[in-house]
Amino acid sequence: MQYWKWLRFIRMAVMLLVLEGCRWCTTNACLEHERIALLHLKPFFNDGNQLNSWVEVKGSDCCKWERVECNTTTRRLIQLSLNSTKWEYDMDNRNLNASMFLPFEELKSLYLSGNAISGNLENEGFGKLSSTLSNLEILDLSENYLNDSILLSLSELSSLRYLDLSHNKLEGSSHLRGFQLLSRLNNLETLDLSWNSLKNSILFHMRNLSSLKTLRLSGLNNLTNLKYLDLSDNNIESISNQDGTQLRLTNLEELDLSDNLFRNNTISFLQGLSSLKSLTLSVNRLQGSLDTKGTKAITLFFLIVLSRTF
Repeated sequence: MQYWKWLRFIRMAVMLLVLEGCRWCTTNACLEHERIALLHLKPFFNDGNQLNSWVEVKGSDCCKWERVECNTTTRRLIQLSLNSTKWEYDMDNRNLNASMFLPFEELKSLYLSGNAISGNLENEGFGKLSSTLSNLEILDLSENYLNDSILLSLSELSSLRYLDLSHNKLEGSSHLRGFQLLSRLNNLETLDLSWNSLKNSILFHMRNLSSLKTLRLSGLNNLTNLKYLDLSDNNIESISNQDGTQLRLTNLEELDLSDNLFRNNTISFLQGLSSLKSLTLSVNRLQGSLDTKGTKAITLFFLIVLSRTF
């Protein structure tokens, strides 16, 4: 009698699993609702038929589609590489509805560079994703036409560790509050703002990014009149130009980099600061003596380096 009770219990359990869509079972295919969500994205990113593998065939495994990567266990999407899918960059009305990414709850990396994404994203912005995409760590929005309004929604994505906004149309004048709110990204380690049209005051609004290790500022030609810059009390490891050129802060006289993570080999950018008179490097990871060979500007300023090393 006991045997039949156990058999009946097992049958009921199996039926419940089937009715629930087998949520706890492993599968070799992606989730159906994520496959459908990808197909909704396809028209926006399919210039030149680059997404031929994204087919409207029920049961097709979207984990095997190009530009898609899934978790091998859960079969949920963890990476979308939709960079450089647009071939034509002089088009209007390329506003992206970010809510289309909501179904991808385990997404960790999202690459959207070079897609002519433009305009105001406040109403359809990435802020909507903050409650759902709590695992998103890498977001690449470089080489688009985004303006300052994008900052307000990005400030909600607290899980971000890497954010690339280079080669856009950021100015830092119309949405200063957006740059201030970026300090909410308390996990952000790398921020790339290269090749925008930023104004002098923008750096001061980012000084509370306490977890920042790398800040990229290539092409900040509008900062040529800047005389005082304070980046102290952060976790910045380097200020780098990806193309190898020097920072064009030709009139900078005072620079405070104290309480960061700079090392002897990460301060070569000082060579381009010919007007520098005062430099503070206290509480960094400098060791021994500084190699000033080939650094013309080093003789022109008073160097302050307190002797704390790690």
